Amino acid sequence: MKKKLVLIGNGMAGVNAVEQLLKLAPNQYEITIFGSEPHPNYNRILLSSVLAGDANINDIMINDWSWYEAVSDNHLTLPTNRRVCDTQLGT
Repeated sequence: MKKKLVLIGNGMAGVNAVEQLLKLAPNQYEITIFGSEPHPNYNRILLSSVLAGDANINDIMINDWSWYEAVSDNHLTLPTNRRVCDTQLGT
């Protein structure tokens, strides 16, 4: 039986930790990453270039939808547009 892992936030550091975990312990976890934005993770450091019009969101993507789809074989899901609040966590 796979262990369940929930990552709140689809940012660079958290997803990098998931990537490393998948390399070190493939098929060990059922992973859900909640992201409040409508798209996969991107390099937030380069976001200013998108806002300035020098790049678009696809230019700064770290993992596009195809990565999440491929990893879904390892039981990874990414519910987008889903904000997790402390009231949902029972605190």
